[in-house]
Amino acid sequence: MELGYHNLTFLTTPYGSAGAIAGAAACAGIDDTDGCIHSDGFKIIKATVVVILEHLINKKLKELCMGCEVDHPSQLRHSCLFEPNAYFFDAYFEELSRNLIKPELKHIIARALNPFGLRVNPQRIQGSVDAILCELRDEVYIVEKLRQVREKLVDVNSEQIVYDAVDSWKGGPQTA
Repeated sequence: MELGYHNLTFLTTPYGSAGAIAGAAACAGIDDTDGCIHSDGFKIIKATVVVILEHLINKKLKELCMGCEVDHPSQLRHSCLFEPNAYFFDAYFEELSRNLIKPELKHIIARALNPFGLRVNPQRIQGSVDAILCELRDEVYIVEKLRQVREKLVDVNSEQIVYDAVDSWKGGPQTA
């Protein structure tokens, strides 16, 4: 399954033709002239979601690890150090998605987009997050796929912005 940006038509409806969304955007102070999510913006959204998912999957693997539970000294007894079973993400999709989608996630991502001059309606951000999750759900080996996507999307220009957004999501400190 390709994780490209070729099918973003659901993001290209201008706010003005969306009726209620335009009114809500105006009330929220959102710039309603941008019309669609710029590809750089989508890359930031996707990179942020991927890095948070990596964190959540590692946390879940440690939770399921018998070696961690009994504090076993042998690394071979720690299943959390190895690639999870095939279709791990699909098996835990609902739980991991719930943990990812905190109420403030879309606002954290919106703040991450500001340095690029991109102002995106939070509902469009939520739609992008949902699309990314659905796109990744059927991945057989999710950890490897997330690593590949992160390496492709997180570059020198966006690295600090993405990791600041992830820290904010975790509730940790942000750098200036």
